[in-house]
Amino acid sequence: MMGLNLWFGGSGADQAARRPTGVRLSESLEKAYEAALMIQGLELEFFQDRPVRTDVDLGLPRATQAQIQRRFRSGLSLCRDLVANLERHRAEFDPQELRQLQLIESVVRRYSGGGSTNSLSRRPDPLPRSLLGVFDNVRNQLDPEAEASVVAGFRRRRDSTLVSLRILLLLVLVPLLLQQVSRAYLISPLVDRYGSEVAFLSYTKPRLEEKAVEKLRIYREELEFAALIEGREQPSTDELRQRLSERAAELKGEADDESSGAIKNVLADGIALLGFVLVCLLGREELRVLRGFLDETVYGLSDSAKAFVIILFTDIFVGFHSPEGWTVLLEGISEHLGLPPEQKFIDLFIATFPVILATIFKYWIFRYLNRVSPSSVATLRNMNGGG
Repeated sequence: MMGLNLWFGGSGADQAARRPTGVRLSESLEKAYEAALMIQGLELEFFQDRPVRTDVDLGLPRATQAQIQRRFRSGLSLCRDLVANLERHRAEFDPQELRQLQLIESVVRRYSGGGSTNSLSRRPDPLPRSLLGVFDNVRNQLDPEAEASVVAGFRRRRDSTLVSLRILLLLVLVPLLLQQVSRAYLISPLVDRYGSEVAFLSYTKPRLEEKAVEKLRIYREELEFAALIEGREQPSTDELRQRLSERAAELKGEADDESSGAIKNVLADGIALLGFVLVCLLGREELRVLRGFLDETVYGLSDSAKAFVIILFTDIFVGFHSPEGWTVLLEGISEHLGLPPEQKFIDLFIATFPVILATIFKYWIFRYLNRVSPSSVATLRNMNGGG
């Protein structure tokens, strides 16, 4: 963390000492929420959406069953350890965070008591959860320290937002600046000086030669066409050869520039990728805060907004007209790297990758969104025409 903390303005120890309590609270809520979702995933996948039982044989290999039990116990232990502290700060949470806390509490209550993990049925809440939420809101508003809790919650969300925006800017600006600066001041002078001696420049040669030959053929036809239009005689053999030689020299210079430009792009992109990886490695804690911020932003949208965003992204990337966009994108990347656009590879990519994306979207909707916001899933189905 030392390298990234220098970007943030201090050493690792100083940053740890000054890290806002609200950020740590957000991290605790995020960890407990992920553990609760993991437990619900185990229930859905291995126990037919019933509570996890540690005394039954699932018909799986012993190592797999032991791993399931370890994941369940560690997740439940984490939820139990953190829920008491999170409960004390309930007044500081926004509506989305309250929903996350309620999910964590429901998981803890489900497995409270000595024999609850062996139960086949869920223990119903004594009162509807929405009614309990109303009582909690009234109690929090009558609390003499409610104003201080609200201010503390605002400060926590502000600190979380600042950390998230800072790491997001670093993820974007560091690779971009490294790519531009290294290409202009390091890579370009080296390639311009030693490029003709580098063997791997030849990987762009076949495509560039083909393009140059095509351009030279078009240039010759233009000369002949111009002579016909202007009523002049066709260029003599010597004149035509001279003009074609001049044009060929120009095309060779363009091809050399394009070839060296492709090599510059590859090397500069490699340095930018290295910078991105370093930011990710040095800013793991900030990335966890960013993930919680993005989750809060996405899940905090209204049901209609969630459905609209999902339909927008799926139609862009996996919809009926997405192949044209993927084709343009892949051809642009090939041009940037100096590679010939292989139509077979593009067709294979379009036939497989959007299908994988669609599967991921459906799995996310089924596994997570359906539990966190079932009304959003219903709205999504209605907006899709009931499909």
